[in-house]
Amino acid sequence: MSRQVPGLGLALFRMMFGLLYLDMALQKAPWIVHEGHRFGWLYGWLGQEVKHPTFGLYGAFLEQVVIPNFDLFGYLTFLTELALGLSLLLGLFTVAGGLGGALWQVNIALGAYSVPGEWYWIWPLLIAPQLVFAQSRSGRVLGIDQLLAGRLSGAGSARTRLGDLLLRLT
Repeated sequence: MSRQVPGLGLALFRMMFGLLYLDMALQKAPWIVHEGHRFGWLYGWLGQEVKHPTFGLYGAFLEQVVIPNFDLFGYLTFLTELALGLSLLLGLFTVAGGLGGALWQVNIALGAYSVPGEWYWIWPLLIAPQLVFAQSRSGRVLGIDQLLAGRLSGAGSARTRLGDLLLRLT
């Protein structure tokens, strides 16, 4: 099967999304204290999502599980956004990074959609490009995926299941 590889423009767009995630991660880093809470503005934002739930079940999950275990979820948020940022910026396992980023934005949209002042169109605008990055394997232009794909596909009959999986993620 022949697959067209995206051009420079899409690779640069992917890299900008990576920088966006890194910026968001650093705003919620464990060492950033805002209004007495670690992880920057995350605690206050979760409070807004609890006050204005899009779905009652999701709001209850935030209130009963996330808020009481805030440090754990703060670290998970920071590490997730850091990993997504590095994946997209470096073009490393871009299929996984694009799909993971799209799902991450769906997760955020579930909580933020009903918060006053949120622009509802932001979610499709944040989700769709990441699906394009994954589908087009945009890490194969200006990315580490280009090197990995060459090495993994060149292994011929000696390929392993792990090698096949890694090739699918590039």
